[in-house]
Amino acid sequence: MENELKYEIVKQAILNQIQAGELRPGDKLPNEEDFMKQFSVSGITIRKALTELANEGHIVRIKRKGTFVNSVEAADNPSHLIALILSAEDYYDVSYMKIIKGAQQMAAEFNYSLIVEWSNENLATELASIRKMLDRNVDGFLIYPFDPIKSVDNYRLIEQKGIPYVLLDRYDVDHPCYFSGCNNHDGAILATKELIRLKHTKIKFASYHFFLKSEQERFDGYCSAMRQAGLPVTDENILTNINYDILAEKIRNHDITALFCSNDKLAINIAKQLFDRGIKIPQELSIMGFDDWDNSHGLPIELSTIRQAFEEIGSNAANLLINAIQKRIQGGNTKVLSGVTLISRDSTSENPYA
Repeated sequence: MENELKYEIVKQAILNQIQAGELRPGDKLPNEEDFMKQFSVSGITIRKALTELANEGHIVRIKRKGTFVNSVEAADNPSHLIALILSAEDYYDVSYMKIIKGAQQMAAEFNYSLIVEWSNENLATELASIRKMLDRNVDGFLIYPFDPIKSVDNYRLIEQKGIPYVLLDRYDVDHPCYFSGCNNHDGAILATKELIRLKHTKIKFASYHFFLKSEQERFDGYCSAMRQAGLPVTDENILTNINYDILAEKIRNHDITALFCSNDKLAINIAKQLFDRGIKIPQELSIMGFDDWDNSHGLPIELSTIRQAFEEIGSNAANLLINAIQKRIQGGNTKVLSGVTLISRDSTSENPYA
């Protein structure tokens, strides 16, 4: 009974400091040993007091960083739930699983739980998912949209509720938002420079969904590297709605010797189409992808690509969102980009016609 009284005294003393403004939102609390000295109690007593304060939403305990005072809003609404809405084309894509893993691990460090809601390309389905999560009183949203431009009205519903959200992988440049993705522009420069290093000058950019800002950034990076090397860039440098018979003919005529594809999924499809037409890769055509997608290893050759850190993107997104929930950042227009890595494999080689 005496130990119970001690932990209640410690808990109430800390709570009084928070309510009196002596400890303000975002302030770091003393460590466990300092509290033990201050109150002349055991570590077990301190941990019990802090655990209850955390469960009630007054403080947040962050692994390897310490214990912090929560915002008033967080204390009044201690649900500690984050929704991740994935508008996915392929539910079995390992990349999504990595994003979820990264987000879950970071959320757990802040004592938040992650609810994953799968959607699809349909805006009405995405909106229904958002409404469902709003009914569960989530503290914030992580959203991997199919088309962020078309989804703007869905985001406005979240904004009207005063709830922060973070977009992953793609965003609408005309609608400011918190965002977590990779450095598409610099990754494209790495890819294109590698093809140029291999003595390719007739390099085309193949697009998958060019309405996405992420693909546009990759095309911009490709253009920057081409121009820096003194190579021409015109409308003919970008390939969309590909006619594979015409593409194969241009490759045989050496009008195209390398392709930089906006993602690995497209690179794999192009490679398969060209294999069926007798084109040898990389002997006749070098192909570079983007993502380092796990499903890309089904080809007869290993695909050269730019690797994204999908777990890091998920982790960055959750970290950004929780900081927004706790009012550590404001403004709604912070973007966090993870690094990218060039991965050279069998689908690229030195231009034999150089």
